[in-house]
Amino acid sequence: MNLNNNIELIQSQKLVMTAQLKQSLSILNMSSLELEEEIRKESQENPLLEVENNGDIHWEEYFKKFENRSYSNINYDSDKELSLENLVKNECSLYDYIKMQLGLYNLETEEIKICEYIVDCLDKDGYLDIDEKYIIKELDINHDLFLKCLNKIQRLEPNGIGARNLSECLLIQIKNKDIKDVILESIIKEDLDDIGKNKIKQISKKYNLSMEECLKYIDIIRSLEPNPGRFFSNEKSIYIQPDVIVRKINNEFIVYMNEVENFNLSINNYYKSILINPSSDKNTKEFIKNKLNYAASLIKNIETRKSTILKIAEVILKEQEEFFLKGPKYIKPMKLKDIASELGYHESTISRGVNSKYMLTPFGLFEFKYFFTTSIQSESEEEMSSRKIKNLIKDIINEENKLKPLSDDNICKELKNKGVILARRTIAKYREEMGIPSSSKRKQFVVK
Repeated sequence: MNLNNNIELIQSQKLVMTAQLKQSLSILNMSSLELEEEIRKESQENPLLEVENNGDIHWEEYFKKFENRSYSNINYDSDKELSLENLVKNECSLYDYIKMQLGLYNLETEEIKICEYIVDCLDKDGYLDIDEKYIIKELDINHDLFLKCLNKIQRLEPNGIGARNLSECLLIQIKNKDIKDVILESIIKEDLDDIGKNKIKQISKKYNLSMEECLKYIDIIRSLEPNPGRFFSNEKSIYIQPDVIVRKINNEFIVYMNEVENFNLSINNYYKSILINPSSDKNTKEFIKNKLNYAASLIKNIETRKSTILKIAEVILKEQEEFFLKGPKYIKPMKLKDIASELGYHESTISRGVNSKYMLTPFGLFEFKYFFTTSIQSESEEEMSSRKIKNLIKDIINEENKLKPLSDDNICKELKNKGVILARRTIAKYREEMGIPSSSKRKQFVVK
């Protein structure tokens, strides 16, 4: 055994992730909203970075228009007035709304405290999903007082509030509507699962009902609200701005960046002058230099992001020409590696470039990822995208006889007639991905 020490020279290659490269990859991966937030954040932390929104109002120019204007001839129109009062939206949460109604009751102080505690325990859909034993112990009250307060809450709007499960929620609603029917109550308590599975005949047989009577009961149940609190959801709507826009001009499709809400970034000239001034403090210069490098890098990486997104969009436009001419049914199979090969980029770069990016087309707004689908070989040896297959399945189901919906096997046969051969389990998989129930659950009943 050789135990002598020796020196070896080994040559190897490795990628070093610099701060600039990390920032570049991160910015490319961002959605337009995330990038906007990143720019705002950086503009607050970096004094060298000047940010101007293309949608900003130039107040100096705005006020100049009114300098010599006479106000005697202005007609006031309150409907067109832009004021802060008109812009403020008064939002009322589910919890505030219920507590406001509690004030209409003549409640004792202890009852108000208990009711408000129960209201605060409701989830966003209005259900009381906390064990009542915990509330009773926490408030040190008896079970009867708890039920008394809960019952008062269950009489309030939205109808069905304060229920401990779905059945109770629906029972509260029919009670508050003064609907008294033993069979209806029994169906709600025992047969909601069968309604979900569309087992109408089984329910009608159980209660010795005609099909017409049974369907009337089910229609009443389906008219009730399973999530009473959903209308008070605090979730804010997120408005998507397309990153690129495709338009047909002079019989030719063109794609361009959407610059409407973009920011113009520049370097503050004041700090540039400090940097070139020989009498400026050395530490100050060093600070400015670091911030300048970061700001310049950010501007460069944002421009690179725009360029990469536009190049990807141009290839999508070229490869999916039939889609842009005829619509979504004509989408072709396409993979990330196809774009990567076309542009000479790594596949991971394309993946970041399509992540959370959107394209406005003549057929609506589509995420870049929509255009990337796997391929399936048809009988004519023509490759079809999985998305196109899904559209075919959806069309077949939409055109089926609703009284006798097609099984997955029958859908297979219909597709085979169109030259597409698929296994039954693949049909089931695609159907479930589109949120389409099985044939037994799609079946509709007609009352004669």
